Amino acid sequence: MVKKYALLCLVCLLLQAPPSRSQDSMMPEISNVFLEKLIATAKDNYPRLNSYKARIDIAKSNVSSEQLSWLDAFSFTYLYTPESVQNIRNPVIFNGYQAAVSVNLGALMQKPANVKQAKLEQKIAQNEQQEYQLTIESEVKRRYFAYMQHVNALKLQSKLVSDMQNMSRETRSRYEKRETSFEVYSRSQHAVSLAIQNKIAIESNFLSAKALLEELLTKKLEEVL
Repeated sequence: MVKKYALLCLVCLLLQAPPSRSQDSMMPEISNVFLEKLIATAKDNYPRLNSYKARIDIAKSNVSSEQLSWLDAFSFTYLYTPESVQNIRNPVIFNGYQAAVSVNLGALMQKPANVKQAKLEQKIAQNEQQEYQLTIESEVKRRYFAYMQHVNALKLQSKLVSDMQNMSRETRSRYEKRETSFEVYSRSQHAVSLAIQNKIAIESNFLSAKALLEELLTKKLEEVL
């Protein structure tokens, strides 16, 4: 009798549930437009990506510094000797202003290598940024899909709890009218209790998935809507 009634309850739930694509697939719930907003938000706000941007700026600055430091290998000096001054100990041939240029060949030869190294460091920083952008994009998608999975699971479980509560009330009415046994009524109450427990567990999973997604966004999900 109990098994027959439980089977009847299941059939009634299936018959009462309106046809809905969201019950057998979450694909219609996925929004690519909203997903792109989430990815853009994560790329703009996630601290590690901002660190990569700062590294690139530093690398660019180093390239500019190395390119402008070519003149460091050259040193300029000048000497002014008045014509009226006679230096007996160290006589000079030329009077007036004299200029001299000296070149540090070692430093001059090292400059091309320094510039090349600075450019390579800039390229490495850019590649690391691009790599992590792909990583963060993939991670946002993964967490968004997991979040949507829990959203739909919560909707289904909430609907199930509501249906089972309605059926439990009907069973209670039948029991009070002595149209069914206490065992059947007790089982219906227990089924409602289990459904509520499952709903609470799904709610916990939903909140955890939401928190993981917001971790990448560094803001509440509602602020991106």
